[in-house]
Amino acid sequence: MSATYPVWDGRDWVDLPVAESGGEAVVVPNVAALVYRGNEQREILLQRRDKPREAVRGRLELPGGRWRAGESPDAALVREVEEESGVRLTSVGGAFTRPRLAEHVAFSIARPLAVVNGLEGAYPALHVLFECQGEGEPRAQPGETTDPRWWSLADAEAHLAAAPDDFVWHTRAMLHAAFGWSGA
Repeated sequence: MSATYPVWDGRDWVDLPVAESGGEAVVVPNVAALVYRGNEQREILLQRRDKPREAVRGRLELPGGRWRAGESPDAALVREVEEESGVRLTSVGGAFTRPRLAEHVAFSIARPLAVVNGLEGAYPALHVLFECQGEGEPRAQPGETTDPRWWSLADAEAHLAAAPDDFVWHTRAMLHAAFGWSGA
């Protein structure tokens, strides 16, 4: 079953379907990557959404996406960043451990940053943000992304301050959480 929940697209509220279980909306788990070019942490990867019929199509975002069942968060990040931008991750931060507490029971424990949206009745999603390092020249993936490129931190912050509605709302929240940028 599913129900609809409102999402602000920057101009208006748009209702999106969300799966339900037992009459409650299921929170959608997502991984997101704050990808620095190399290890100098002076440039980050931003891209524009290009999924047809999405309320946020054409807006800037950090790479990432839905986390598949049975997939570790670091594997999901590597897959999502590669699928969306062609950039290869060389490291994923987050202090990962994989304790084996019992036979046939595997866990992955990470210490990332979490951004939750869905407060006040909106679309329920959990965005788990990891700092990563990547390399390669980004390339567009039609139907996924357009204009993926490396942005200097100063240019990204200035663009967010000047045009906050050019960013997907959860990316704005993640940049605020990571850097303190307001974009208001």
